[in-house]
Amino acid sequence: MPPTRSALPLTVISTSTLRLVFAPTLGGRLLALAIDGHELLWQNPDLLDAHLRPRVPLEEWPKGDGRMDTWANPGGSKTWPAPQGWGGDGQWPGPPDPVIDSGAWSVGVQTEAASTTVTMESPDDPRTGLRVRRGFIIPALGTDFREQITFTNVSARTIRWATWEVCQVNTAPSGTAGRIHAQIEVPSSSRSSVIDLGTWSGELPISAEGDTWQLTTGRGVAKRGFSKVPGAVEFRDARGFGLRLTSAPVVGAVYPDGGSQVEIWVQTPTDAPITGLGGLWPREHLAELELLGPLVTLEPGDTTESEIRWTTFAAPHDTP
Repeated sequence: MPPTRSALPLTVISTSTLRLVFAPTLGGRLLALAIDGHELLWQNPDLLDAHLRPRVPLEEWPKGDGRMDTWANPGGSKTWPAPQGWGGDGQWPGPPDPVIDSGAWSVGVQTEAASTTVTMESPDDPRTGLRVRRGFIIPALGTDFREQITFTNVSARTIRWATWEVCQVNTAPSGTAGRIHAQIEVPSSSRSSVIDLGTWSGELPISAEGDTWQLTTGRGVAKRGFSKVPGAVEFRDARGFGLRLTSAPVVGAVYPDGGSQVEIWVQTPTDAPITGLGGLWPREHLAELELLGPLVTLEPGDTTESEIRWTTFAAPHDTP
């Protein structure tokens, strides 16, 4: 008899316009986000079906041992600590990791007349010294909601981290012969700059249109950072539905990865794993919309917070 596929413990919040699905036991993820019934986030079809049920028992999902090729990535949006790296203290060696990315977080829901608040909190992580809390305030009406991120130093040592929101979206092309591509925009200013964080396949074209950088998806596997920017990133999928994440920059603060306040990862399917990325094998069209907070030094017991405003958009028309 085949093993039973146990359902994930999900927390679902529905309003007149939005549907949010939280997966606390999968690293405190916002796993799905739909506007007018249209899904905006990417979920891993190898791990989850269209109803967010595990395709195989959770016990058979990859067990992360520190390499990217052992990462069970279900998708959605998650909060990590930055900077990322495998060089020792002061760098987060994930994903995968057993606590922040894939640990079982607690969840609480508070409902009032005007809004619902969903709060997820990680276990204490001995590697980073952090406890991470994500609080989502979801109004009963409208297409916006807020996320409050809190890092707490639960260790006995001084630590230094930045909050790092990583939101995975589906960039699969659409239309005749797949000619309609998703678009990503990063607002800029005269002081802004682009930071090359790596290209592993193909290219990532970026064009300047007034005070906005436009990124073309579907061309390769690459990552770019953006410094001295207003702190927003906007995504429109191939059918015109969209999402904007905004976080106010902190003037004079130091940001990870050479000053990156916003980072974009894009990928298209590759023929083989990428050695330079720990064996990661891109098999899907997706992008990561990433907002980073400033690096903050935390003494034992200290906390730091950041806030992200999520704005969703329905398609102006339904592109075939």
